[in-house]
Amino acid sequence: MSSPDDIAESAGAGWHPDVPITVPAPLLWPPRPMKVLEYLFGFPGLYFPWLALYALIALGLWLLLQLLHADFTRILAGWPLLLLACNGLIAAAFYSAWHYRLYSRRAQGTRFKYNPRWPKEHDHRFLFAQQTRSNVFWAMGSGVPIASAYMILTLWAQAIGIAPVTTWRSSPVYCTVLMLALVFFHAVHFYVFHRLLHIKVLYDRVHYLHHQNINPGPWSGLAMHPVEHLLYFSGALLLWVIPATPLHVLYFVTLVALAPAEGHCGFGKMMLGQSSLTTDGYYHYLHHKFFRVNFGDPLLIPLDRLFGTFHDGTRRVPGVLDTRQK
Repeated sequence: MSSPDDIAESAGAGWHPDVPITVPAPLLWPPRPMKVLEYLFGFPGLYFPWLALYALIALGLWLLLQLLHADFTRILAGWPLLLLACNGLIAAAFYSAWHYRLYSRRAQGTRFKYNPRWPKEHDHRFLFAQQTRSNVFWAMGSGVPIASAYMILTLWAQAIGIAPVTTWRSSPVYCTVLMLALVFFHAVHFYVFHRLLHIKVLYDRVHYLHHQNINPGPWSGLAMHPVEHLLYFSGALLLWVIPATPLHVLYFVTLVALAPAEGHCGFGKMMLGQSSLTTDGYYHYLHHKFFRVNFGDPLLIPLDRLFGTFHDGTRRVPGVLDTRQK
């Protein structure tokens, strides 16, 4: 964590991190091993605190299911409803905590906010003419049930032998590596299906709903059309073809379901007393602002560069105009 006073704000245009945006440590050449370790395991870093928290949530779900002796071969038993209820409570609590602190309470005002303006109280583009209510509706009414369905069906497929299974006891190294690698798979999967959704026919009928959020907040992250939710969580199908444990299933779906809160919070840092906790949303914020740039995670900057869609934060990309900003 760093002191808020260490970072300058751009007067009149909202806060932004140091620009131009550069590739993260794992992509540096020549390799810098210490930088990579700091990027992965530092605090804050790739795995801490958020991915570690998602892993703990997944472990809690697994222990609860074990305590209740859930029989995953019986998909019509009570455990699917329990998982749906737990996922709903977890998502509601997690996204609400982000929203309450940054937008309802406005605990740090616009300090470190990318867009210095707050979302409009009334906006006809959204369901119920209100951004947050619309986003909550789509996140909880579509996102949570579809995420839960992937989780439940994958656990069931493992239990009846459709999906390959391993154990932590028999393959501890493999299971650990898979746990660490799933976030990288998610980044690639997100990039591929996200580019697909920007094909005009899919954008006009599906992805437009997510892009209503020009000035995003935490709930914007999971506010998607049901078809987009089906694509977004479909990365779980990887665990139908490679050996995994139920904990990997619970962790991956939890990661995919909760990570958008941080990525769409609209702030570069969350102030905690005299210090601040860095978030990782500016790269994607530029996508919401400029629409045709930065389709993936910063880890995939080379792909955005390859296809001419990389925006480094300096607004010097030819042909890219801020035409969607209101």
